[in-house]
Amino acid sequence: MAAFRFKLQPVLDLRQQAEKESARGLARARTEAERARSAREDLEAVRDAGRTRLAQAHGAGGPVGHLQNLALVVGSLDAHIAAAEDACRSADERVVESMKTFQEALKQRMSIDHLRTRRLDQWRAEQTKTEQKTMDEVALSRHGRGRATGSDGAQE
Repeated sequence: MAAFRFKLQPVLDLRQQAEKESARGLARARTEAERARSAREDLEAVRDAGRTRLAQAHGAGGPVGHLQNLALVVGSLDAHIAAAEDACRSADERVVESMKTFQEALKQRMSIDHLRTRRLDQWRAEQTKTEQKTMDEVALSRHGRGRATGSDGAQE
């Protein structure tokens, strides 16, 4: 019996490779987005701590120069947070694009895989039919040989 051979196997292999690469790209994009969110959250925590220190210094009646310096640092952190927010949005957009690319690669691979499955089912049906035909021929030849020699158990 001949082994199953799918003529589009090289295409399927390429599509599987493209799917894996797009999955890796999606994973990288998600990691990058998570890092951007983490950096933004860290900056927000530092800013909040700075605001708390500024409020405490203001309430304690600290020196004006110290208050101005704290206010400047908090304002600077606000600018960094805005930049981090932009980085988060950009990273999230890359995640969405990577997801679309992955879904398209998955769809393309699945279409070829579906063709392979259908072809495999056809091949199996053909193999079963061929085996059945062979078995029928063997049975007929044995039955025919039995009649020719007179050993079929018929009346004498």
